[in-house]
Amino acid sequence: MSTSRGSAPLKLPFWGQARLEYRGKPVKLRRKGLALLYYLALEGPTRREVLADLLWGHNAASQNLRVELHRLRQALMPLGFNLFASGEDPLRLPDYIEIDRTPSEGLPLEGLDDLSPEFQQWLEVRREIIASVSTEFATRQDLVRELAAQVRPPYLIILEGGPGAEHQAFAQALARELGLPYREGDSGQGKVLHYLRPPYPSTLPAHALSDREGVWVVERSSYGEDPRVVLQLRETWPPDRVRYVVLPPLTWNEAFGSLLRGLPFSEAARLYLATAGNPGYLRELLSLRPSEGFGPELPVPQRVRAAFQLETRYLSLEARLALERLSVHPGALDDGLLEAFGARAHLEELERRGWLVFDRQWRFADETARRVIYASLQQGRHQRYHRTAAEYFAMKGHRLAEAYHLLRAGEPVDWEALLPGLPEWAQVTLEAWLGFEPEGEPLARAAFRVGQELALLEASRFGEGFELQGAHCTWVRVPGKEAPSGAEWQLPEEPCLLRIRGRGYQENALGVGLSGEAAPLEVRVTGERPARVVFAGVRTPRWLGDGTLLLPVREDMDYWLYLPQSRSLRVQSLSEAGLFELELSVHRAKAFSPGRAADVVEAYDLRDQPVLDS
Repeated sequence: MSTSRGSAPLKLPFWGQARLEYRGKPVKLRRKGLALLYYLALEGPTRREVLADLLWGHNAASQNLRVELHRLRQALMPLGFNLFASGEDPLRLPDYIEIDRTPSEGLPLEGLDDLSPEFQQWLEVRREIIASVSTEFATRQDLVRELAAQVRPPYLIILEGGPGAEHQAFAQALARELGLPYREGDSGQGKVLHYLRPPYPSTLPAHALSDREGVWVVERSSYGEDPRVVLQLRETWPPDRVRYVVLPPLTWNEAFGSLLRGLPFSEAARLYLATAGNPGYLRELLSLRPSEGFGPELPVPQRVRAAFQLETRYLSLEARLALERLSVHPGALDDGLLEAFGARAHLEELERRGWLVFDRQWRFADETARRVIYASLQQGRHQRYHRTAAEYFAMKGHRLAEAYHLLRAGEPVDWEALLPGLPEWAQVTLEAWLGFEPEGEPLARAAFRVGQELALLEASRFGEGFELQGAHCTWVRVPGKEAPSGAEWQLPEEPCLLRIRGRGYQENALGVGLSGEAAPLEVRVTGERPARVVFAGVRTPRWLGDGTLLLPVREDMDYWLYLPQSRSLRVQSLSEAGLFELELSVHRAKAFSPGRAADVVEAYDLRDQPVLDS
């Protein structure tokens, strides 16, 4: 399938009215011509006979296809494009047509209905996929389809999720996919999907086991131990007829394409990170949203707060109080902090009941739970617990974490004492976060002509919270994920221009994270002249004394970098909390020519950067 091209002059948007755009304006095309382009964009190279049957399906289908292809060629020829060579089979979407997956107002692929019964069937399936998420990311709908392909009645599904996971909506979607009636409770038998939630009837195990035609979906909370009825079901049901499913949160693309559709990127990213993609929490939060948007502090909806508080009631009082104290610290919980908060004695209970997990260090199993528990504390307890944490980190010599907890406790912080121990980019970023960033002079850039786009070959990818499709990168970073995530590519063996387009939102604690090393985005180039570029929460670009180019994270980023002859490109995020989408492309760099302004760009020249150690 074709993917977005860095400088493609034609654009095919997936959302809203179906159209082909040239420099932002629609090209006049017939509906069946547009349908051909969208089909090739989503399905990849396709034989002519398949397209003819799809859109016409009669004896003259092949002739009609030839006529439609001729009309497409005639429409694009005045713009300088030669679409579909004579005799080309299979047909493929050319590289100069960019696919735009950005969610926007309206529905996917509007205006293409009723072209033919076969195309309509294809269109409805594709709309559902696009509406739930961009096609490169796994979604709940993907999980529904995967399950439906495996389920052969009789079948049992244990469906695990925390408050707001929307178990019932998932079960209803599965029933639709299976073509089965949906029924709550265990009454009756036959070809039905039964959905059971606590409290379970005591007759459930025997009734479900005797049913030879139904599908049984049993809700189970992520917190606490398996109820007796669930254990009985798992013990008695044939293993090849049981599936244990943990409901995932909404992916960023899934949420931005549905619940958050229409919101500005930064606001949508803020709400998504605050809820960690929990669909119920997100719906409740949006129901409280003022028309002008939320202020500096996001509320925690009462129903969400109550649901999590109800789950904590199954803990012992001592374990619950320890969990509340721990909730003031975002990120990993080291042994000393556990000791300071009196939590060590309750780790077994908190782990067994699903609240904490151990992965080299202890942390909350669910960032949503931590945020809700923290927001539920009275102000006096907030301050007391933050002071305890600040005292611990001061004793440990962890100045940034100490400053964070002092700030949250309402205590004064000696910011000047923090700066000398930080990397230079972090010093500048912390000053900007405090509001002390001076206005800088515009940073000089060099003019280059953009040549042919070059191959960017993926070498490796690493870390959690990162998705990659072609050269389209998405990071979703939440507290507790301290290791870097990103990818590395091989660069062409010649000087080139790197274009970085996209958008970003970051909310590191103090702007630099509690580690002081949580660079929101970082680009590293290896070779004879190693180079480093850091994207952070600053207003103006600047060169730093250590040779780093510091660029602002913005909602609308479009940067060109001139790379001397290099070997590899590494793009990563260490952000403690942030959301970033980037599109990368590499082009041959040509000498500046004043007469060719259309293909001239201004790029930050990394030859200006002092040589760094590899």
